Amino acid sequence: MKRTLLALFAITALTACADAWAGGIARNIADGLGGIRSYRGTTTETGLGDAAVERSVLYAKPGMIRVETTSPGIHHGELFVYDGNTITLWYPQILFGIRIHNAHPPSAAEALHHLERLTKVNLDAYTFALDDEHAHVAGQRALEWIVRPARRAPLRMTHRVWNADPSTLPLKMEFVRDDKSLWYSFAFKELAFDVPVAADAFAVTLPKNAVVFEWDLDAPGIGLDQAREEMNFTVQTPRSLPKGHAITKIVRSPHCLPMILLTMDFDGSLLSLSESRFTGEATHPLGVEIRLGTTPATLSFLGAFTVITWVKDGTLLALTSNLDFATLVGIAESVQ
Repeated sequence: MKRTLLALFAITALTACADAWAGGIARNIADGLGGIRSYRGTTTETGLGDAAVERSVLYAKPGMIRVETTSPGIHHGELFVYDGNTITLWYPQILFGIRIHNAHPPSAAEALHHLERLTKVNLDAYTFALDDEHAHVAGQRALEWIVRPARRAPLRMTHRVWNADPSTLPLKMEFVRDDKSLWYSFAFKELAFDVPVAADAFAVTLPKNAVVFEWDLDAPGIGLDQAREEMNFTVQTPRSLPKGHAITKIVRSPHCLPMILLTMDFDGSLLSLSESRFTGEATHPLGVEIRLGTTPATLSFLGAFTVITWVKDGTLLALTSNLDFATLVGIAESVQ
């Protein structure tokens, strides 16, 4: 009995130390990112298709961001913009846009709680080793880390991360498969902090002949039974969610086509699932091709957000979150 009590005490103490360590790391990251007033840069990504993808990025505190694809040409002009209230996605080649209104940002306390949970997940899933304290990426000082999985799991792979010192902004990432081949990479090619930002830098005016789907997150929600009755597709829900997350609201789009958005946010960790009838005409997003069981899907990265898009039982689904992508894949696999 004495030995058991000592073991339980040791486990409790280790858990408390791990929580304190994760909290300290999260506060350091939050302080570093919170100190960034603005930046402008260009990025390049590989692993999203046959050609490298280049984008221009503009950020302004407290979280406004504009990401525009510049190449390859077939995707030139695609936009992701968040102006502090509205999220806009624009695909100019097919004159198609998405707008999500009243997407309120988390408070500073909620953002810190999210970072703490994310840090705990990463400390449990990976081991970290500082490989270079004097690295440089896009003209910025960086700390280079090598990150290895603590145990085998789907999509948990060895990768390197270069964090700006002292802002902690990720400047470069490289993920490799078990055979050491490159799976996905991201890097800033150019980056400047504290740049002037025009008042209309995050404004987006879409053409009058565009097809735009919209949601208002402050609109009254509908129940799951009502959604199943009114939608012309099979309404699906996740069967497995991280602790604290649950379906808190189902918002119907005011567009003539039946579409819904399930919100499942929790204390700074954002999670939503959009659903509509698959007509075979949806735009194909840039991303890494993965599988959810036997179902093909696309995994896309947009700054701090990850989006998984797939079709199941005639329903077009898009799961969006600031959770880590391995966790998000597990959620997507549970949707039925």
